[in-house]
Amino acid sequence: MKQEKQPEPAVSVPKWSTPNNAREQLDREIDRFISAVVEATGESDAALAMRVTAGLGKTATALRVISRYGQGLLARGHVLIYVPTLDLAERAHADFCALAPGLPSRVIRGRDAFRPDERAKKMCDRADIARKISGFVPSVTQALCRGQDPNGAFIHSPCALKCPYLEQKDVRGPHVVFLSHAYLTVDAPVDRDYPVALRVIDEKVWPTLINTSNLSIDDFMRAPPRSFSESLYDELCSTKAAIVDGLQRDLPLHDHLCRSGIDTERLLRLAQAEGRARNYLDIGPWQSTETVRFRVETFDEKSFIASRQRQKILERLAEKETGHCVGLKLSELPTDHGSQRVAQSSSMGKIDRDAPLLLLDADADPDITQRIAPGAEFVSIQSPPVADIVQISDLTLSNSWLLHSESGAHRLTGVLKILKREIEKAAEGGVLVVATKAVLRALHAQIGRLVGENDEEGLRQPILGAETRWFGPRIQGINDFEKFAAIVVIGRLQPGIVGIERSARAVFAQDITPIEPYLAGPLPATSSRFILADGSTSEAIVHAHPDPRANAILAQSRECATLQAIARLRLVSPNRRKRVVILSNLPLQDFPVTRLSTFTALERGLEHEPDWRGFGRMEEALCADLGRPVRGARLSAAGLADDLPRNFKTEASAKRFRRGRTTAQMMSLCQRVAAANGWPITPLWLRKPGGGKAVSAIIFGDRGEAKAIAGALWPGLTPNFSHQGD
Repeated sequence: MKQEKQPEPAVSVPKWSTPNNAREQLDREIDRFISAVVEATGESDAALAMRVTAGLGKTATALRVISRYGQGLLARGHVLIYVPTLDLAERAHADFCALAPGLPSRVIRGRDAFRPDERAKKMCDRADIARKISGFVPSVTQALCRGQDPNGAFIHSPCALKCPYLEQKDVRGPHVVFLSHAYLTVDAPVDRDYPVALRVIDEKVWPTLINTSNLSIDDFMRAPPRSFSESLYDELCSTKAAIVDGLQRDLPLHDHLCRSGIDTERLLRLAQAEGRARNYLDIGPWQSTETVRFRVETFDEKSFIASRQRQKILERLAEKETGHCVGLKLSELPTDHGSQRVAQSSSMGKIDRDAPLLLLDADADPDITQRIAPGAEFVSIQSPPVADIVQISDLTLSNSWLLHSESGAHRLTGVLKILKREIEKAAEGGVLVVATKAVLRALHAQIGRLVGENDEEGLRQPILGAETRWFGPRIQGINDFEKFAAIVVIGRLQPGIVGIERSARAVFAQDITPIEPYLAGPLPATSSRFILADGSTSEAIVHAHPDPRANAILAQSRECATLQAIARLRLVSPNRRKRVVILSNLPLQDFPVTRLSTFTALERGLEHEPDWRGFGRMEEALCADLGRPVRGARLSAAGLADDLPRNFKTEASAKRFRRGRTTAQMMSLCQRVAAANGWPITPLWLRKPGGGKAVSAIIFGDRGEAKAIAGALWPGLTPNFSHQGD
């Protein structure tokens, strides 16, 4: 019965502010928060999360306010500013240096990053080894670079003496530090003699924090290593058995363990024992590269990972005493030899709350934010886009639809027609096209260019002159296209149901109520609405997950991916007239569209057609063969059924079509269909010889032959060019 539950429709029209008012509020809110940090008037773990329309300048405003209070902030310690990628960190740092050239600031680069002064070389000469041993040693630096040998002597490896990566750690004093999201759950290489005064996280961060793993039940139940405490062996066996039993029966796991006499103290005791029994990779900076590589290659990674996963499961279960363990689930995964039962663990890394935290995200969700930063104040600042925005309302343009083995080529040709028309409209203004990688690859193939599966450079090649990008984090936060005239978004990013639920279990791992898997096929459809620029709304259908928590994750991955793509044009205060074409019927939250259309209408350049549903129906009905029209048709319900039976099989179906369309509107609709196809058309009226009500009709021919054609089609009726007769 749970599978039949339908998600509730949720459409909210935002409270929009003018760009100037929005920017003033943005500056005021960030200033309020940071001044409290400087003056130490707020809580040490205070957090402010801000949902801000892309283009209002949230990052620039934060940098400006930080520069304003720079000296006071640095007097309290480091300011750490986290952005999605190293490239964005370097850009933000350059912007900050222009604002505050006198304040000490720098960018942190990982071992795998290229050196800023020597792009051909990486920050660490042994980055490949560092990557392999990460997680298998307590500290990569102590294992590979510098540390104490077995005799207690402090040793440097040969490459560590002038290592640019390590030199970052040796910079003294507090700084404004720019670094990627990857550093959120690890210690940043900064001077530890100074605390962190402020953390700023720019853009969506929860995907970076998610951790998921699968541990086979066999590996979970496997006997511990010999170094495991014998005194705890019986406790361990009974505890493991109880956990698997609870998972198999889908019981509230915490309650089940309590009833089995297993308390949090026992779970923690066993978790600690598992950690002590685990043998780390034994390497040190005093060893030769050959010795290090040999030990890395012969290290039992599988057993180590399994032990670490067992420890995490035990720690997870020790976090609370009642309810379900949302982040832990028994699953069956396919293998080469059938299937395998696994304990699927999903969790979200914790952000240090040792300093005030400012979160800036155009897509911020209040519920998800509370899981990232419990107790955070949430502020939303929204300003409407300024652009000509057209969206189709009849098709999703999913990957499966566009890449269909039989019809895909024809459909892709339609997309290219639309793209070509938008490029012509934009002239030299620049057009950005965003789609999934698979669709972009197919579009390249359609124009005769083959792009390999992993060839991202090839994928970035322009299509018909339009710049190309794909949905995902790499498009987040970049301003490379802010001067472009137009964007065409093709389809949408649709993550799989299993992935959505796994992410939801990670984000909402501390909840008591489990996230039930949806197993009834495609996600159920529910009613939604398009928001139109004139303040009205239009009905829409969207596929949503029945669990609102999973649906929030879905929206973050699907709807927000489209919004992030559109935001690259910076539509709040555009520098020129801009145009947005959304080739998907996915309603977008807080995003008003100028007009709705259909895929076919856009393909044919008919987006301004006021009755696009009726247009398509009548065009199909009036077209006989080879693009030629029928000779004529009466526009009454009975006339449509008699004269156009292929499309109006019964008078009842014709009545349904006529409902809401006046005779004048029907006549005008037929004239627009004729004009779009280049058909000559003559409207006229038909009467019975004895009088009665006149019936409207159309003849596809010029005025001179219209009456003759009408007489041949309807011999019992008298044609006239006016309602009153000639």
